[in-house]
Amino acid sequence: MNSASNHPRILYVGARIVGHRCLQALLEAGAHIAGVLFLDESKAGITVAHCAFDDLIRDYQLNARPFASLHDPDILAWAQACRPEVGMVIGVSQLLGETLLSVPDLGFIGMHPTMLPEGRGRAPIPWTLIKGLQQTGVSLFWCDAQADTGDLLSQARVPVYYEDTAAILGARTDEVAARLLVESLPLLNSGQPPRIPQDESKATVWPRRRPEDGLIDWSWPKRQLYDWVRSLAHPYPGAFSFSGSRKLFVWACRESFDTRTATPGTVLEVLPHGVLVACGEGAVLLTHLQWDSDAQVPGNQAGLIPGDLLGESL
Repeated sequence: MNSASNHPRILYVGARIVGHRCLQALLEAGAHIAGVLFLDESKAGITVAHCAFDDLIRDYQLNARPFASLHDPDILAWAQACRPEVGMVIGVSQLLGETLLSVPDLGFIGMHPTMLPEGRGRAPIPWTLIKGLQQTGVSLFWCDAQADTGDLLSQARVPVYYEDTAAILGARTDEVAARLLVESLPLLNSGQPPRIPQDESKATVWPRRRPEDGLIDWSWPKRQLYDWVRSLAHPYPGAFSFSGSRKLFVWACRESFDTRTATPGTVLEVLPHGVLVACGEGAVLLTHLQWDSDAQVPGNQAGLIPGDLLGESL
């Protein structure tokens, strides 16, 4: 290992806010970053919570280059030239090919915001909230050719609170991920960091989510609707419904104690703090709404009136 810095030479591959936050924490801790591959800004439209790395590259004078595909032969040659002892890949959805995986002496460390082997796969933050979980976690693991299946390096549990949105929970898991990576530095420097096999009997896989998967089902009970809306709020594409042919995004809502009943999706009343809508069990108060590409407005300013029926597009 590198004796001058007392830390291994790291090839860092990052994207999104979490990738930026973790790299910043490593740099502040004095990690030896031999090279940084960051997602090309022109590809930002295909990733959630994009974040530029320009500030860290400038302030720390990092050896860095953008990437669009990690399977580009030029990327492989550049990575080899960095002579990394360990790799870290944070916030990147692309799988690393076997050739790139073999470049660092120790291999690559990945991060996943669940307690692996639970919740492998895509959209772990939204799925945690959709499922109404009260606890999640952050896992550092050794990357292999598959997604989220490698041996574990370290883990930490993370609480989930009733008021959490995707952004709030994501920020909390980002901070835990940054802490775990900094704490991993002496483990990596030892030359024999932990490699704990995952228990395949406990593995679950959560599927990919697309923007069109955010359609609200008003027959659900109010708590399920609340979890649905908060799980898909910014920076995710949003939960939505329709009024006739008009698409309506619901960015925030609350569970209501109102006991009135009606066909699920019926607007019961427009109140000072939002629009009260009947659901399969109870009602929800829609507090932040947006008609398709219009500006977001408070719920009571969206133009809905009692008796309007929300649901699938006509």
